[in-house]
Amino acid sequence: MNRFSRLWSMGRHHRSPLVNVVKLQGIIAPSDGLRGAAASRLLNLDRAEKWLTKAFDKRLGPSAVALCINSPGGSPGQTEQLFRFIRRLAADSPNLPVYTFVEDVAASGGYWLACAGDKVYGLETSVVGSIGVIAPSFGVVDLMKKLGVERRVHTAGEAKAQLDPFRPEQPEEIARLEELLQGLHSSFKAAILDRRKALDLQNNPDLFSGRAWTGQQGVLLGLMDGIQDMHSCMRDKFGPKTRFMLCSERPSRGLSALLTSTILPGGQNLESAAYAAAAGFVRALTDEAAERAMMARYGL
Repeated sequence: MNRFSRLWSMGRHHRSPLVNVVKLQGIIAPSDGLRGAAASRLLNLDRAEKWLTKAFDKRLGPSAVALCINSPGGSPGQTEQLFRFIRRLAADSPNLPVYTFVEDVAASGGYWLACAGDKVYGLETSVVGSIGVIAPSFGVVDLMKKLGVERRVHTAGEAKAQLDPFRPEQPEEIARLEELLQGLHSSFKAAILDRRKALDLQNNPDLFSGRAWTGQQGVLLGLMDGIQDMHSCMRDKFGPKTRFMLCSERPSRGLSALLTSTILPGGQNLESAAYAAAAGFVRALTDEAAERAMMARYGL
């Protein structure tokens, strides 16, 4: 009897309801070949697919799936992949309710993921919304002049080098970028409106402005269905004997996890291992800085 069969058999004889829990945390971005602690700080379908598949496995006999969201957003493409995968699993199990619970923040793409649930709950101090699209950049034209450096770029295709930070912005390039951002924003809004049909845009035109809201405000605006933590909510719905099974990995502790990990994997010499460790440390440092910067937008 394999592991899932044993769990299924146990579930049949265990009368108390089971809620499968998946924690979706971190910046939503591709792993780009990263492994270990560096990859575990990012959220994407490559990492979460096995967790979600396990959570929806009918052999475990779950009464519900609970998704705990703590993400400031990130890549639109990675977000949509995760959202579509969750909804596909839910469609294959029409009698299995899906609840999402906002912890610190479900903003931008994080809120898009929260809308994958049939009901969205959070805390009074949770931050939700930020339904918008951003394309940060920088310009170093004056710095290049001061350094006496000449930028040389050759392209095939007039728009290939648009918004190059080493040359002045051009009005037509800004217009193309704005058109792209508006398209992404339209897709974002359509997904939210499809899942949150009670949103009153006529009386709340700021809902899609990119503004973020507290959990209390989110309930009043229709972004959330109520103020409640995951354990209390599930026990209210399924009874005090409700059991919980965590289907996802426990969140990484960031740089500390990287520094305490094994430096010499099998087959690596000291030089290559030291290089890999240094590269991983730099990437983890930049990822942590990026995550803290994104969370700081919401006062976290």
